This record gives sequence, C-alpha cells and structure tokens, in this order.
Amino acid sequence: MHRAFRKTIYLILVIVLLNACASSAPTQHLPKITFSHLQVFKFDVAKVEIENRYTSPLKEPHIEHLMPTAPDKALEQWLRDRFQAVGQVGSLRLIIEDARAIKTSLPLNKTLKGRLTKQQSQRYDMALRATLHMFDEKGKTISTASARAERSITAREDISLNDREKLWFDSINLLMSDFNNSMEVSIQSYLSRWLLEPSRSGKPK
Repeated sequence: MHRAFRKTIYLILVIVLLNACASSAPTQHLPKITFSHLQVFKFDVAKVEIENRYTSPLKEPHIEHLMPTAPDKALEQWLRDRFQAVGQVGSLRLIIEDARAIKTSLPLNKTLKGRLTKQQSQRYDMALRATLHMFDEKGKTISTASARAERSITAREDISLNDREKLWFDSINLLMSDFNNSMEVSIQSYLSRWLLEPSRSGKPK
C-alpha cells in the first residue's frame, strides 16, 4: 500500500516538473510579414507571376527552412501585396534568383576574460536577388528591373530559441525593406512605361 502510494506521488512530481519545464519557454507567435501598408504598383499587363528559382539545401549552413519567414516567402508576399495587373495583354514575372540565409559559427575567446563574458557566437548572412521581367503578348522579354539586398547580424552564445527567431524575423524585415527600396528605383528606371497611377488599395489578380 505504501509502495503504491509512493509511486503515485513520484509520478505526480514527474508530471509537475515536466509541465514546469514546458511552460518555462512558451512558444511565441510572430506576426506575418506583409507589405499591404505600401502603395500598390498597377501595371498595364494581363497578369503578374512569380518564378522561384532558388532551392534551399535544407541543411546547415543554410537556415532558411528554420526561419519563421524564409527570405523567398517574404519576397513572394511582397509581390502579392504590392503588384496588381490592370491591363489586357502581356505579363510581369518576378524571378527569384537568390534567397539564402546562412549560419556561420564565430571563434570564441577561450581565455579567462572571454569565458567571463557572453560572446557573439553565430553570424547570420541573408541575401535576396530577383528580377522583374516584362513580357509582351507573344511572351518576349521587352524590359527588366533587378534588385538585390544583403544583411548580416550576429547572436550571443546564450541566445534563447525565441530570441533567435525574433532576431531572424527582424532581420528579414530589414532585408525586405532594403530590397523594396532598391527595386522601387529600378522599376522607375526601367518599367515606368507600363506603370499606372499607384494606389493604396487593391490586390493583384
């Protein structure tokens, strides 16, 4: 009887400890990266398309598949939020050429001074490169506009999983802001002929 009672108490303690460990690091819910607050590009084309030519290796040092929002997924959302087809013929296609995110381990100071400080142990390098292709009704490329952006950031050796994901999330936002600004300049230089008056509402067809 006493043995059964002790086993019951032991199981209760184990369950309580496991629940405590699980609740100590709650899962965070990061918002979706969107660009609906920016002006919409209305193009005189029949459709807007996207072609993703970047394939993640899905293994280190690549970390795209581990991120809350991968660079290519953010770029796809950017196209959906910012571009609208309002014409009858032709098409505009965004071709993603590079959307990498790579982790690099940094050397640590092994001296006593180094061991007494929290050091930067990881560097994350992210890059985007894509080109907008304007096609006529026969599918011939008649103009292009390109942009690229790169960001690097480091993380301390004691960073938590939640903080790391938030760091990645913020970095992708900054990367997309850089890309967006670069592409806006390129669009005005090479695709303005097909660009209609921008608006703050509407979605691509």
